[in-house]
Amino acid sequence: MNAHSYHWSFFKHSDHSFGLFYPRHYILIGLDSQARAREVERVFVEEGFPVEDVAFASGDFLAGKLESTADIGLLDRIKIGIAHIAGTEQGYIDDDLKLAGRGGAFVFVHAPDEDTTARATTIIERIHPVYARHYRELAIERIVYPSPATSTV
Repeated sequence: MNAHSYHWSFFKHSDHSFGLFYPRHYILIGLDSQARAREVERVFVEEGFPVEDVAFASGDFLAGKLESTADIGLLDRIKIGIAHIAGTEQGYIDDDLKLAGRGGAFVFVHAPDEDTTARATTIIERIHPVYARHYRELAIERIVYPSPATSTV
């Protein structure tokens, strides 16, 4: 199955890389409930982010649609295996699945440049999410992430 079959029209860029979910130029914010995620979505819009650049995603939608690997082909499975060994995207997907399983939800913010990323980071630091990360061109940047010793993610 083509990775683009999972594509969410909200994303302005490709949402997969190396066979895994990778929404390039977006910040993913993990929150402990759908109500909290809806509140954070509203905060970003109130802070001047265009409504088309901010989106809520339930845990079920993220886990079942965006990050699902149920119907992928052999080549993509090999790529995922390599990514898992390298400790890249797969670890973040595991965190997302755990949070979704506990009733968590997510907010995506389009952050294509440094100014937008800085504005979003300032808001993120105020809202105290479970975690937040930015999918940059070539790397995932942790904006807020619990330390492994204290993490329940």
